[in-house]
Amino acid sequence: MTEDLDDWMDTEIIVALAMVDIGMSKPRDALTDADTKKIMHYIGQWANEYDFVHPYSPRLGLFAIGIMLTVCLLEFPEYYQKHELAQFN
Repeated sequence: MTEDLDDWMDTEIIVALAMVDIGMSKPRDALTDADTKKIMHYIGQWANEYDFVHPYSPRLGLFAIGIMLTVCLLEFPEYYQKHELAQFN
């Protein structure tokens, strides 16, 4: 199973690519909460999985939300904790 991980991308690279795609050139330590939110939303859209509750209102699906939360936890733990993104059920 670990040999399959060779094809995976590091979360730091995912964030860097998202920042380039949205034209954000700030250093990581200068990012605001709004910047982090924009990056995470872009990554969710990049996951390319939508639920169509209404034909004209696509919403990010569970896979996309999972990717957003995982990347946020690994790359922006302060933001994750500040906005209480963990849900203990």
